[in-house]
Formats: sequence, structure tokens, C-alpha cells
Amino acid sequence: MQALHENKQDVIQQLDAKEKLVLQVALTLQDNTPEKTLALIRDIKSTPLDPLLAVMAAEAHRRLAIRAVTEAGQYAQTLQQQRKKLETIDLSRGLAEADSKLVALAEKLKGSKAVPLAILQLGHTVENVFLVDKTRARLFVYRQNSQGKLYRDADEYVVTGTSTGDKQKKGDKRTPNGVYHFIQQLNDPALHARYGPVSFPIDYPNALDVMHHKTGSGIWMHGYQQDLQRRAPQDTLGCFALPNNKLLAVAKKIRLHHSWVVIGKNIQYVDDTVRLSLRDNVLQAVTGWAKAWSSRNHAAYIALYDPRFHHERHDFTSWNRYKKRVNANKTYIKVSLSDITLIHDPERWPEGEVVVAEFTQDYKSSNLNTVGRKRLYWVRADAASPWKILIEQSIPTYAR
Repeated sequence: MQALHENKQDVIQQLDAKEKLVLQVALTLQDNTPEKTLALIRDIKSTPLDPLLAVMAAEAHRRLAIRAVTEAGQYAQTLQQQRKKLETIDLSRGLAEADSKLVALAEKLKGSKAVPLAILQLGHTVENVFLVDKTRARLFVYRQNSQGKLYRDADEYVVTGTSTGDKQKKGDKRTPNGVYHFIQQLNDPALHARYGPVSFPIDYPNALDVMHHKTGSGIWMHGYQQDLQRRAPQDTLGCFALPNNKLLAVAKKIRLHHSWVVIGKNIQYVDDTVRLSLRDNVLQAVTGWAKAWSSRNHAAYIALYDPRFHHERHDFTSWNRYKKRVNANKTYIKVSLSDITLIHDPERWPEGEVVVAEFTQDYKSSNLNTVGRKRLYWVRADAASPWKILIEQSIPTYAR
């Protein structure tokens, strides 16, 4: 990566000296020039050696040893078994942080204009969205400007659960996939040694997790232990963690209940026209639901619910009976929606593709007027199928 050596671009100049050196050393391994790796590391005067650089030095020595035995040929015939052992040693887990940061740097230099498909629309009460990309080991913070355009407000290296995949049960060391919110800030000094200067729990398990019988709790965004400088991309018990200085920087951006968290492995980044097309498609379903309800046409209204529908007290059958009875007693109904947020879940669920819609609902009828917040989980089997409501929740209203 010539730009790293030329040091002319802003992205490169913003790197601190240690991170720049780590990336330069990582590039020598990527280019398979272990002599250069060791030469760069030998020039470092600080002790002890940065742990990531120490692992890269070990990898360079391993490659040189394999090369030396290979070049010795017949003379080293008795060492062939040892060479095979060296070839099977896997240090990739220790090198993963450097690999992730090289990819991040390349993406920044390229200046991609792609946006996450996950963020379809943000209501005015949403502060921002924290996007945890497990595949890239990156945490992005996105905001929406006054013209409705998404922009990236932060981009940091992030560590997730030791075990791969979506969280299923307590103690499985997996970080959950899904759509959440930061709900609390923990500043207890007793936590600092293990979790860094501040921690932010999210609302796992959400309603969709509960529907799928997922267990466990205590999923936080937190920092590193006091004695740790670096961590591999998969190294937590299920939380997601940032270096302490980076954690303090992004912590300033969080507004509890108004900062959303989207976590996934299969996060898509697309041209904005693709995102807006899907947004309009989902928005049509959401507003169509409000219109069907207002029309008091029960058949049209209930047709928008999935047969697997779940409410706090109802399944589809009981909800159908309940709403038919209640709405029949009204002479008029008017449902207005505002402050609509639409988040597309990056992962596919057993029911299909999922979008979380959250909004303020102003309900007026002949015998009841209410205003409150509501959350709907919309699902469809494929792009050719209509969106249906899988879960409906009334949720608290939080002051911003």
C-alpha cells in the first residue's frame, strides 16, 4: 500500500505513530517479506514489545524457518517432519487485528460512497446508529443530516464474542445479531479494571430474540482490561469492546434509548438508491397498515399480520378476534404516524427478512384518544412477498 509509505493523504497522517508502524509491519507479512518484517521490528526501541508486533515477529520467524528448511533440501531431510509442524501452526487469530485494520485503511483510502442497507430511515428523535460489523471487526456510527442523507460519524476497531455466530443461550460467548438500543450507562469504579472506564448495556434480548427462545443477558459495549493494550477481533464473552481511549470518544455520542445498535455479520453496503427503494417499499406497508386500521376494514387490516404473529397477550387467532370486536364498536377511527424509524435487520431470521419500525402513534376514535410509541417487526419471505407484521409492541416514550 504505497499511500502508507508516502504519508501524504489525510487518512494516513491521522494515524498515530504506533498504529502506522503496525500497519507497515502487517504489509510486509501480506507481501510475504518476513525479512522486512523483522527489520522493522528490530528498529523499535520501546520495551516490552507491542503484543501485536510480537505475534507478527513470531509469524515472520516461522516463515523464515520453513523457507530455510526447504532451501536446505536433501541436507535437511531429517527436519521435514518439523517443517510440516511449522506449516500447520496457525497464528491467524493473533494477526487478525492487523488484517482488519489494513482492510479498514484500504476502504478509507478508497473513499467508498456505499451506505448500510440496515439504516432505511431515522426519525427525528434518533440520535444515531451504532453499527457493529462482525465480519470487518468494525464499529461505525451513522447519523442523518437535515436533508435525510446518512453520513459516517465514527469508524473504530471493535472486538466481539469469542465464538462465531448469533447468540442463542447464556454462556455461549457469542455476540447477538439484531437491532437494539443503548439503555443504560455504567460508571461503577468496581467495573473499571475489567471493563474499562464506562460501559453501555443494550436491550438484549429483544422481542424477536424472546420469540426464538434465546437466553442470556448483560450484553454491553465496554472497554479493555487495564493491563491489555490489544485484543483479537473475537475475544469477549459476548459483549462488544473498544480500546479505552476510543470508547471514551464514542461514549460522548450516545443518548440512551435514542442511540440504536445494529449488530450483524452479513451487513450490506449499497448505493443510496437501493437503500431508498427498500425504504419506500417498507414505508408503504407501514402507512398502509395505518390506513387499513383507520378504514375499519377488518379484512384488509388483519391481512397485514403474519399467521405467526405475537403480541404481549395474543397470538394471531386471539388478536384477530380481539381487534375485530374492538373496532366494530367504533363509529370512526383515525390513526396517524410520525417520527418513523425503519431499521433493516442485517441477518435473515427463520421467518425471513425483518425490518423494525418504530414511531409515534396518534390514535383517535369515537370512544378513545391516545398518543404513544409503538414498535412493529415486519417480515417477508422474499422480495416478491408482501410485508407482514410479526410482532407488535407498545413501548415507553423517552425524553430526548
